[in-house]
Amino acid sequence: MHNRIKIAIADDHKIFAEGIRSVLKEQEWINWVGEAFNTRDAIQLYIDRRPDIYLLDYHFPDGTGYQVAEKILSQFPEAKIILLSMENDNDIMLECKALGVRGYIIKNLSSDELIEAIETVLHNQSFFMWGEEEAALMKDAEGGLSKREKEIVSLITKGFTSQEIADAINLSVLTINTHRRNILRKLNLKNTAMMVQYARINKW
Repeated sequence: MHNRIKIAIADDHKIFAEGIRSVLKEQEWINWVGEAFNTRDAIQLYIDRRPDIYLLDYHFPDGTGYQVAEKILSQFPEAKIILLSMENDNDIMLECKALGVRGYIIKNLSSDELIEAIETVLHNQSFFMWGEEEAALMKDAEGGLSKREKEIVSLITKGFTSQEIADAINLSVLTINTHRRNILRKLNLKNTAMMVQYARINKW
């Protein structure tokens, strides 16, 4: 289904980087090409390996992911960089988007959501979570979801995969994925990350 793509990560938390590597190496279409743990090595890793997708932490002890991305993109404007952060900061996201970063995701996303972000960026689309200003506009709207759809959203928010949801409520994975698409359409959302944040904002 996929050609093998090269992915690397730069993150000063080695355990987090190792966890991401473990998750992504299970995907047969991914070729893991390396890790870096500081800003200097992060820049050199991209130059040496030229990953198709570069996962880049925002905070380093010796600088920021924004600074790393700025240096990489000045030399390789086609680079597909996804920034990882603990902060859902609208100003930072806008700055990253203006710079040419392709995605900005929060580190508490599930493995399914990370893979969705990677696939979205691979298809030359952006993948940005909402900042606080956009999120504030989304309160108190249910989008006409059915009871079953709200149940599925609740399970997605808890980090369940499509297979785990299917097992939990005795439906097929195909049916669950159809529900997921319908939920996104009804709520006018672009991806699962937005769905999760939407649900948390509205305390579903």
